[in-house]
Amino acid sequence: MKALSEKKMVLVLAALSAITPLAIDMYLPSITLMSKELNSTEPLISISISIFFLGLALGQLFGGPISDAYGRKPIVLTGLGIFCATSFLILFVNDVYMLWALRFLQAFGGGVATVNVSATVRDFFNGSESARIFSMIGSITILAPLLAPAMGLGLVSLFGKWESIFVFLCIYSLLAFVLYNVCFTAPNNKERAKITPIKNYLEILKSGKPMILIAALVISGSGFYAILTSSSVIYIDYFKLSRSMFVVCFSVNIISLMIATKINVRLVKKISPLTLLKFGLFAQIVLSILMMILHNTTQIIFMAPLIALFVGTLGFVFGNALSIILEYFPKTSASTNAVIGVLQYGFGAGAGMLANFFHEDGSLFALMCVILLSSLIGTAILIFGVIRSKNLV
Repeated sequence: MKALSEKKMVLVLAALSAITPLAIDMYLPSITLMSKELNSTEPLISISISIFFLGLALGQLFGGPISDAYGRKPIVLTGLGIFCATSFLILFVNDVYMLWALRFLQAFGGGVATVNVSATVRDFFNGSESARIFSMIGSITILAPLLAPAMGLGLVSLFGKWESIFVFLCIYSLLAFVLYNVCFTAPNNKERAKITPIKNYLEILKSGKPMILIAALVISGSGFYAILTSSSVIYIDYFKLSRSMFVVCFSVNIISLMIATKINVRLVKKISPLTLLKFGLFAQIVLSILMMILHNTTQIIFMAPLIALFVGTLGFVFGNALSIILEYFPKTSASTNAVIGVLQYGFGAGAGMLANFFHEDGSLFALMCVILLSSLIGTAILIFGVIRSKNLV
């Protein structure tokens, strides 16, 4: 491992962690095309994104503790192998249900592999050094959801086939497999403690105060996943935008999140994370109400800014909530991250499925209901927790 420079490590791990956002966002502009060629509907194709979240959650749940027991490298390579193989098999699907099954397996492999990015960093760095490495990896990885829709649109425009996206994902994961295998050659010789994942998970779930924050984070974040899984329905199906304009609107959402995250990084030096978290949640409610009021509008100019601002509020929610939660679990942070990831993707998948299942009337009403309810419930849980426990933070 000593032969691997810090810069190369960051690039390899960033490439690894970018796999899942690429797999989620690259095929969003092609959902309309896929629905036609698979004789299905856009909402049913969009459900494959929710199914992807479920697979990702389960992959993280299994991949984290198993890698603690058997080492990072074999588990990462196994996950990448599953992802690569299923990406190839998706080229041959002929109906939406086969797509659902293979997307689940693809996500499971991706979850097994990517959950080990943070664990790999913790194996070699501590304290402020690990925080610096995480920031470097994050600054590169965040480009994936920003560029992915444009990349997917470019591939479909160039080759005229939605399958070209999954050819790319197959090749990308194969290259990631080779890079990780070559670069991370040294075995991890550290003595491992006894692995008790079930015990760790139960302790976190029964933890009381931290679970209030976890619940608030997970449920309030479900609105974002509902927007993500329904993005094609919103922009292409409802507002009748072209695929290129869809990419523009989607990119604006990601840019909003990036800006809000940078603002939060500066403010958190002077304002407590809990205060910024409350601000983010209350902003979500206000924006959710406005989107509900305007759910019948056919003017994208009114709805697009509200959606972008809503996505931006996550810059004040995710990081602040996570930093507070992890203070309670200094010795089991990996297990804590796995629990949060499973709940986030699980609830996010459920929110996305609800929004798409009840989209039969062709309006945005069901989606806006899911977004508003998730914001209200998440904020209510946090307020209830603060009132019940003055020592929440």
